[in-house]
Amino acid sequence: MSALYFRFIIKIYQIPPNSPIKQKNGNAMRGLKLSARHGLSLAMLLPALACADPASATVDGPTAAVAVKAINFLQPKPGKPTPITIVADSGQSAAGDAIKTALGADVTATVVNSGNDLAGAVAVIVVGGVDVSAKAAAGQLIIGDMACMEAGKCALAVERQASGAAKYHVNTAALAKAGVSFDKNFQMLVTAH
Repeated sequence: MSALYFRFIIKIYQIPPNSPIKQKNGNAMRGLKLSARHGLSLAMLLPALACADPASATVDGPTAAVAVKAINFLQPKPGKPTPITIVADSGQSAAGDAIKTALGADVTATVVNSGNDLAGAVAVIVVGGVDVSAKAAAGQLIIGDMACMEAGKCALAVERQASGAAKYHVNTAALAKAGVSFDKNFQMLVTAH
């Protein structure tokens, strides 16, 4: 569970007794015992809190822009402009186009669906639940969300913090399988899984 979840739950239990929120919830659940009321409140909040977890977010434009900066640390370093392929799941082509516009001038990006060829790309950004790990050529860096990276289908993921900072995560098995290596300076900045 995320730290945000626990901070939010702690705040719920610190609602002042004369608060309109406390009175409203207290009147609605007056007949329940205190522990049952807290459990019911928690059960109603869990779905909303699960959706708010930043680690489960899919790749979007700002996240992809941060992830693409990692390409500068690939060994050997690719030339500019760097060719990138954005593979969008069916129904996610708008998200792929948004990522393409968010990337800088140092890259040439193309948006394709999962059936297209990935040849010529230095990096592949995965949008949605597409698995391109079997199609990727040796040396191609596969970038995806945290779930993709943790499952071993993607080698790199970026976790955006609430403070605005970003944290790089790499799946070492996926990196080794793809034959991708990073500069030692970058290796100190990442969290290996």
